[in-house]
Parts: sequence; structure tokens; C-alpha cells
Amino acid sequence: MFSIDWKSIYDNTLPMNVLVSRCLIGEPCRWHGRKLSASSFVKRWVHEHPRDTLVPVCPELLAGLGCPRPPVKRSRGRVYTTCADKALRAQVTGDDVTDAFISGAASTVAIALERRCTLAILCKWSPSCDKTGIAGKMLAGVGIEIVNTF
Repeated sequence: MFSIDWKSIYDNTLPMNVLVSRCLIGEPCRWHGRKLSASSFVKRWVHEHPRDTLVPVCPELLAGLGCPRPPVKRSRGRVYTTCADKALRAQVTGDDVTDAFISGAASTVAIALERRCTLAILCKWSPSCDKTGIAGKMLAGVGIEIVNTF
């Protein structure tokens, strides 16, 4: 666990490495493979904290799931592939990919610890990166603060 000087962090006096979801910086790594605009929150963070270094990660790619890949849903602590049609996702359950998500989350934690990240800006609603997602929970479990945004 790290000792965190929150006053220095938020006063922008202490540069830090910040873990960030790759999709939030505009990289095309989401399940559908399309590039989205960079998050306005991340853009603002970079502007307000110019000495910080972003450490981009995608737990799903680290797990070898590829891009594009089938969409997934969480159910009772497990992660399953499903269909692209949101209206049918409740009825469609495919392969259990929980072990891959755990592997990607473990790789994400290893990177965060190696780079001494104390903060992670992660994609809200992601089955990996959300605060309630597998990587989000694992990162919080080692003392890394999670900020969810989209």
C-alpha cells in the first residue's frame, strides 16, 4: 500500500503517474473497435496536471481478448459474452470469459504497481474498469483510488 499525500496531489505540487483506460484517451480498444473522442474529464485532468504522466491500459486487451470482440455482460460475479443488440442482452448469454477478465485485471494491477500509480481514471460502466468491475475492484484492493468517468 502507498502513503498518499492528497493535499499535494490535488494542489498539483507532486507529479504522479495516473493509470487511465485507453478508451478514455481516444484509442479504439472498446468491444466494437470504434474510436471514440477522448474523455473531456481526461483532457481537463491533463490540462490541470501537466506534470502528471498518463499510463494507458486496457484490461481486456491485456487479457488477449482482441478488438473488436464480442460484447459482454456481468451476471452474479461472472462475465459472459452476449450479443450486440442491447434489447436482447438479457436473454443471450454466451461463453464465460471471467478468467480472461481476471487475467487482464491482474496485468493492469501489475502495471499500476510497477509504475507507482496512486490514481486510476477508468471507464464508467465497463465490466473491467468500472469501480464495481473486475480491474476496478482489484486496483482499489491495492490502495489505488478509482475515478470513473466516460
